[in-house]
Amino acid sequence: MPILDKSSRQFPKIKILFKKEILILLGLLMVLLFIRGGIEISDMFIVEQARQFDQWALTIVRSPENPELLRGPHWVDEAVRDMTAMGGPTVLTLTIIFVVGYLLLKQNYRSATLVFIATAGGLLISLLLKDFFLRDRPDIVPALMVETSPSFPSGHSMLSAVVYLTLGSLLTRLETTSRIRIYTISIPIFITILVGFTRVLLGVHYPTDVLFGWTVGFFWASLCWFVMIVLQEQDIVESVPEEGEEGIYHSD
Repeated sequence: MPILDKSSRQFPKIKILFKKEILILLGLLMVLLFIRGGIEISDMFIVEQARQFDQWALTIVRSPENPELLRGPHWVDEAVRDMTAMGGPTVLTLTIIFVVGYLLLKQNYRSATLVFIATAGGLLISLLLKDFFLRDRPDIVPALMVETSPSFPSGHSMLSAVVYLTLGSLLTRLETTSRIRIYTISIPIFITILVGFTRVLLGVHYPTDVLFGWTVGFFWASLCWFVMIVLQEQDIVESVPEEGEEGIYHSD
């Protein structure tokens, strides 16, 4: 029957949406939304407890004798600053430039355009949200870095999710085995989480700033990834290799 034949032809396209690396992203997004929802409920009914959690998270990592120092060896402070730089505008901008340059040299112009739009869109959303909420930076503990922009949401956390997950999705397109694809998407997730934690450790963000930044960043990256898959299926963007095929781009 024509309807059944049409459905059978569409099934392989639908199956792409259930690849393991995509399910990992969606699952993590659902967890973040669940936690965020719990915090909103706490804000509605247990406002003081929510504030106490913010205060506890910012102070528990500081030395009781000297709040200007993090707990642990002396090198911890420097290590945290180094790690938070992975989510900074300089590192992220250079990363985007290098990757877009690589795609242009490979003549993957549509993929390069998609990467630029995804990352630029994430930056614009972050700036708009900051200007809308205008939340002050934490003053519970001394900040270990100088930050002048509004606190909510965490731009480092959000843009790390947008940039690294977008680039991670490109790497998965170059691989044909599921476990390598899972590995290549797990690394961006790990870096994003690491950057978010460092913002709290440095005392420049409340935990809720970071959590909201993660949520919006993961959502935007997942949306861009979904758009990429749709465009690939319509041959608008360079196609992704299936398992067992050559892991190369097909340029125009």
